[in-house]
Amino acid sequence: MNLFGLSKPRSDKDYVRDLCRRMNQEARQIDRQIHAIQRQEAKVKQAIKASAARGEMDACKVLAKEIVQSRKAVARMYQTKAHISSISLYMKNQASSATMVNSVQRSTEAVKSMQYLVNLPECATAMRELSREMIKAGIIEEMMEDTVESVLPEVDEDELQEEVDKVLNEVVAGTLSRAPAAASHALESKEAATTAENDKEAAQVEADLEAMRARLEALRE
Repeated sequence: MNLFGLSKPRSDKDYVRDLCRRMNQEARQIDRQIHAIQRQEAKVKQAIKASAARGEMDACKVLAKEIVQSRKAVARMYQTKAHISSISLYMKNQASSATMVNSVQRSTEAVKSMQYLVNLPECATAMRELSREMIKAGIIEEMMEDTVESVLPEVDEDELQEEVDKVLNEVVAGTLSRAPAAASHALESKEAATTAENDKEAAQVEADLEAMRARLEALRE
């Protein structure tokens, strides 16, 4: 009988080390998702500037909304990494304890962190598997389904609009008010060339948006 109350061919420390390694793999995967979204955001910012230069306010708002949503997703991912780190630290502390007498408070915190993680689309499958192993090994207590709350809050439209305005101010402050005249002059002087360039740019913007939407949608599933 080992410290976790189960017979295993490897030591408790090795078992915990393996669980922590798998936790770290999830954290690295989240890092990759964060970097991909941030790279996509940089492209969308350029698209906002181009739309602003043409005086296309509606397009700017749509693009800014995508940035707001992507930043919320990134913020949630950083919170996810914090929960993963918290659980890893808890497991290491448990394995190093000679008597394995659980602190009720710390155990409760670990359970709450795991409840948070198993409800996140970006890591739910892996975390459910890990939680089952941790419960079976006695590292954490069994989680009650009725205590699990959604980690994806409903969108407040007023708050969303405020965030959109902030993004627009951040990316193209002062550009929109000057854009119509500049855009009109450009069209008068180089109508054919500008139209072709705009079509190409619009196609690229749409491709960038689709890529960002696909990533965000994958995080919600």
